[in-house]
Amino acid sequence: MKFYKIKEAKSDEVKEAVAAYGFTKDDMAGILGVSEKTYYNMMLKPTLGQEKSDRFHFIQQIFESGEEALGSKNSLSNWLKTPQPMLDGYVPLDMMRTITGSNRVLQILGRIKHGITA
Repeated sequence: MKFYKIKEAKSDEVKEAVAAYGFTKDDMAGILGVSEKTYYNMMLKPTLGQEKSDRFHFIQQIFESGEEALGSKNSLSNWLKTPQPMLDGYVPLDMMRTITGSNRVLQILGRIKHGITA
């Protein structure tokens, strides 16, 4: 089996996402699976490294899907920060702190995009 090296995400891309969606640094640290201190140190480097880049690229898929489903960055940002009935009342942004939760958020956004609300 051959493994491919993924393109490393730039720390500037992460900073842009934080600004675009109105996240706190703690929000993004949680999404990337690191402490706030580690996040701060990561942002001092030009790229995130393989593991965190892989995670960030997956999160970008959620952002893209969410914008398509909800129509704008602002709508997605509000949706991510609000408890959602389709997620048993959980806040999507909190769920995105794990891979399993992130997959569930992406799945629900796909359902919304296709008009499946139940």
